[in-house]
Amino acid sequence: MQVQSSQSTWEFLIVCQDDRVRHALAEAIQAAGGIAHYASDTGSALPHITRRKLDGIFIDTRTEGALGLVGNVRRGRSNRFAVIFACAGEDEEVSRLLNAGVSFVVHKPLDPLELESVLGSASPLIAAERKRYARHPLALSVVLKTPDKELTAVTVNVSRGGMGVRCAETITPGFAVEFALNLPGLQPVRGRGEVAWSNTEGLMGVRFYLLDEEVKKTFWQWMERGNATA
Repeated sequence: MQVQSSQSTWEFLIVCQDDRVRHALAEAIQAAGGIAHYASDTGSALPHITRRKLDGIFIDTRTEGALGLVGNVRRGRSNRFAVIFACAGEDEEVSRLLNAGVSFVVHKPLDPLELESVLGSASPLIAAERKRYARHPLALSVVLKTPDKELTAVTVNVSRGGMGVRCAETITPGFAVEFALNLPGLQPVRGRGEVAWSNTEGLMGVRFYLLDEEVKKTFWQWMERGNATA
């Protein structure tokens, strides 16, 4: 796997106390054109996972609470779809790790060729998540509805997973909303979502969870033609 020059560098987190394992993983990531961050335990890994977007996470299964960390990632927000690699011993049950939410399993002692192969297999998943998460600057009117109010807002940015909006009044995070986004020359994009966050400056993040497939196709094509940055 080689990160394309048109993309920003892919970022990985390595959760491991074993220097040899960490070194082998770092070399494989760097050879693929990515960069590695490090955490020695699950406690120090959490700030990385909650505060930044990651493309992949390598977790040594000997780390205390390793599978619990996998669960935290999958239940989280920014990195719930990140590719998770488990570094496991030869005697560990692979199906147990996959059922816990791991995407790929590599075995210790680590083989550089196996790491290269696994990173290559993960590359399309990472690229797809990058595409889903990429934010397009977009300033258009959007109507947000809850059972007891209707607000008119302006988008700040839009990704395949949601949108940032600015509004005179915010909605409490966790509330479901219906939205109608007005695109020039197209029918309004209608769907449902959830307010993921809000702040005192009138900004909110809305996560999409229901968009008609035909609407998605039209919407994404419109954005990818460059209209979102017009």
